[in-house]
Amino acid sequence: MRRDIKDDRRFAWKALTATAIVVGVILILLLARQVASVLLVVFAGILLAVFLDGIAKLIEGLTKMRRGGALAIAIVLFFGFFAVAMWLVGPPVVTQIAKLAENLPNTLERLRGYLNEWEWGKQLVEWMPDPSQLLPVGTDVLKGVGGFFWTAALGFVNVLLILFLGLYMAACPNLYVDNAVRLFPIPRRRRIKEVFTALGVALRWWLVGRAASMVVVGVLTALGLWIAGVPEPLALALIAALLAFIPFLGPVLGAIPAILVALVESPVKALYVVIVFTIVQVLENYFITPLIQQRAVSMAPALLITVQIVMAILFGAMGVLLATPLAVVVIVVVQMLYVHDVLGDRMKLLGEK
Repeated sequence: MRRDIKDDRRFAWKALTATAIVVGVILILLLARQVASVLLVVFAGILLAVFLDGIAKLIEGLTKMRRGGALAIAIVLFFGFFAVAMWLVGPPVVTQIAKLAENLPNTLERLRGYLNEWEWGKQLVEWMPDPSQLLPVGTDVLKGVGGFFWTAALGFVNVLLILFLGLYMAACPNLYVDNAVRLFPIPRRRRIKEVFTALGVALRWWLVGRAASMVVVGVLTALGLWIAGVPEPLALALIAALLAFIPFLGPVLGAIPAILVALVESPVKALYVVIVFTIVQVLENYFITPLIQQRAVSMAPALLITVQIVMAILFGAMGVLLATPLAVVVIVVVQMLYVHDVLGDRMKLLGEK
């Protein structure tokens, strides 16, 4: 009898211990995810600082201006660009969204009729939702509005934090780098400083490549949408250019607003938009990007898409936005501290020319 009681107690203790371990692991993972979200905001601030620092150095080289003045001009150009972008995109996009919400049921009915003329189209119609299901009513609308404002508020706070972090770090980058280097043992500090320098170079060249691709995508998309007769081609092209910051997945997201706007006009015009974006992406992926990547940072497409999907699952939109520059950081660190230092393979670094 006593042995049975001891066995029961031992079993209960093991079960309680296992439960405590499982709960502890879950709590640690939840905490790690929250901490990781904060670190993503910090990394976004670092990326902004690298961008502003690169613009400032370019202005210094062209004008022989002092660091403070060059950085001030870089900050004005940065905020000026987004102010102009909001002025160009804001009103047209709001107007088109209102028009889309008003005409969406009729547009879907027309699209159904067009698709029913084809055998493959009939199969798509079976998967399309009923128009009445797309317009929430009653408490669903209130819940959606509340969720939207909460998400918008969190996004606004994150943007402010990123801006302040980026401005402070760009104003005095050596201060933060030197303090970070002091966290490492003295014999390793020189090498760690080299790693930070290499990271700055790689991220700067990656940003140059992305900026060049964004400009090309914006110009070609605006031209194609204008030829196709799509309303507000400049605003839609600007959205596509900004989303082109995200390699591979960004262009797909950038096409959605243009397709929806064209769908209000006619299904045929939406098809023209798909053709325009397809042509732009073919030109960008097979002609423009290879030319840019002769100087800027390039990485394997399969690796980037995998990283983007994983980051999207873990951290949502912020994860997708920062997936590629994070991959750049990880690759440079692995190359320098493991491939170079441990394995002795002196392969060329990512971003090294």
